[in-house]
Amino acid sequence: MAPAEGGARAAPALAVVLPAGPRDDLLDTLESVLAYTEAPRCVVVVDDHGDLPPLPPEVRILPAPGGAPGNRGGLFVKVAAGIRTALALLDADVVLRLDADALLLGGGLARAAMARFDQDERLGLLGSYRIGPDGTRRSFADAAALLGRERGLRGLGDPERRRLLRALRAAARAHGYVDGEHALGGAYLLRGTTARALAGGGYLDLPALRASRLGEDHLMGLVACAAGYRLGDFGGPDDPLALRWQGLPAPPESLLARGKLVTHSVRAFGTLGEGEIRAVFARHRIGR
Repeated sequence: MAPAEGGARAAPALAVVLPAGPRDDLLDTLESVLAYTEAPRCVVVVDDHGDLPPLPPEVRILPAPGGAPGNRGGLFVKVAAGIRTALALLDADVVLRLDADALLLGGGLARAAMARFDQDERLGLLGSYRIGPDGTRRSFADAAALLGRERGLRGLGDPERRRLLRALRAAARAHGYVDGEHALGGAYLLRGTTARALAGGGYLDLPALRASRLGEDHLMGLVACAAGYRLGDFGGPDDPLALRWQGLPAPPESLLARGKLVTHSVRAFGTLGEGEIRAVFARHRIGR
């Protein structure tokens, strides 16, 4: 994106892709997205159950591709379709993939991501990668084991998927990929040029992966590396993302006080349920 007049950098163009299922409080999550992002932006909801409530008019609804069930390989196919749709709507600098049980907590996420992307031209995906929000190191062992099974002898039951995974892994290893490496799927960010390269190279149109047991985030890490990009940390103690696979990583008030910009999952923290957690963040959003 070219600098604005006077040399100030214009706001990065942000595309948000959000897969939604029947259990999700989608409206509250969308309210956080619209409150804490600015134009130019687009928001694409991948509708996985066909019974969404009325959504804000600027939100584009994409029916989920058929024959892509579940939250593993099927979810990768759905998210990939959402990214392709978002890129057709907006020449995005940054693409945010967000779960419906994640929330934006503050503004400036796209600018912060672009500042990090600008540090390394090979950096293509940012998220909770090697380091978690409490500073502990994340393990890729489970994802590596799943990849090993599907590209090995157990994968012979689906030879097309096995061939594809073996080819993707070989390409990724040539770029330094470590088996199973990925950023947690609750929220991660793609550089816009990376997303367009993935789409143009066919990496976001891989229906053979729809029945994979690998997680959507495992597969996105694999294809990003196969295309020649690196993953980067954006979810450590001092980073904008505060993510855990299940439940919040810290009390809501602590996340707000620390200036976190995205969190996942709002389903639970201690004795707090989802409604109570969302209410805390909504009061902050309204009263800011």
